[in-house]
Amino acid sequence: MDWIIHYVIDDAGPFPHLHNAHTHGLENYLHLNFQVVINFPQEHICYLLNTIAMRVKNGETFHDGDMVSELYTDCDIRLKKVRETGRDVLRLIIPDKHNRFPEDPSCMAPYKYQELNMFEE
Repeated sequence: MDWIIHYVIDDAGPFPHLHNAHTHGLENYLHLNFQVVINFPQEHICYLLNTIAMRVKNGETFHDGDMVSELYTDCDIRLKKVRETGRDVLRLIIPDKHNRFPEDPSCMAPYKYQELNMFEE
């Protein structure tokens, strides 16, 4: 793999169950990097980011608003273009255990906070 995953464990942002894990290096494929803000175990974050980055390496292109299948067997995830430390990235927006996205008023915490602006600087 010719990208890295930067897992910032001390960057809790405004919510303790959110953090900043993201890739660097996908610009080598003329593609935006990816970010996950849900504080999953590190192995799970690496699975998500490496799997979608491998898809880019294999020729897929992703954009803001895309629904991405095959990361999970029971749901799709959505991509949202956001700013992360001065650059644009595609954030993986993951539905809660009931497959509800943040815009659903019934979406569970911390999933409902994924679309907030954070880590922009």
